[in-house]
Amino acid sequence: MIDLSALEVWFVTGSQHLYGPETLKTVEAHSMEIARTLGNSVQIPVKIMMKPVMTSSESIHKLCLEANSSDTCVGLITWMHTFSPARMWIAGLRALDKPLLHLHTQFNQELPWSTIDMNFMNLNQAAHGDREFGFLGARMRLKRKIVVGFWQDSTVHQELGCWTRAACALHDAMQLKVARFGDNMRNVAVTEGNKVNAEIRLCYAVNGYGVGDLVDRVQRATDTEIKQLAAEYDETYCVAEPLRPGGGRRQSLYDAARIELGLRTFLK
Repeated sequence: MIDLSALEVWFVTGSQHLYGPETLKTVEAHSMEIARTLGNSVQIPVKIMMKPVMTSSESIHKLCLEANSSDTCVGLITWMHTFSPARMWIAGLRALDKPLLHLHTQFNQELPWSTIDMNFMNLNQAAHGDREFGFLGARMRLKRKIVVGFWQDSTVHQELGCWTRAACALHDAMQLKVARFGDNMRNVAVTEGNKVNAEIRLCYAVNGYGVGDLVDRVQRATDTEIKQLAAEYDETYCVAEPLRPGGGRRQSLYDAARIELGLRTFLK
């Protein structure tokens, strides 16, 4: 079972140097608050790691390469707090090999009508910046998830949670090793899978093993281990009457438990 709490999604905010250091400090503070809120959500099972505000093509490209090589990063959430010229993102997004989610939100839930001024409008340009980023995603035909809504809303957290679980599954699949016992059956189409294509397209490393390799592990299972596992079956599942203790087919359950123990030993 995957330990989702050990994995992380990187929260990446887009901007540009044009806004100046003071504005960028505010952008960073707002981004940290959003990342912290998402990370504390019970609906999102992974860590949300805030990354530095992106202001150049070079920094974006470097970040995407770091994400590709990270053993714990399962994907990126991007958000444009201000306007961020999308051409800066092309090299990075071309290189990115991890799932991408575009969060279209605003830091403020409502406009402050009584105090709104040009400084506020200059700082809060997600309506502009996210559309710029969205245009590039469409132009590059990127495979991405788009979530629209206020970052504190439960519905947004739910959508992010679903996406992160899918990203975690992909992350796990990229490292998947499949053991096939007996491998191919003569003249049977469904056993003639293409192992090379499975690894190229799905990253599944599929290897064939002789049944004898498994038999040795199965025979090593002790009677104590077998009875303990059969007792676990009794407690966990609704076991058919003949397979229960004292039933006429109890030995069949012991045989199944022995095979499971052998398989687990082999996979380790």
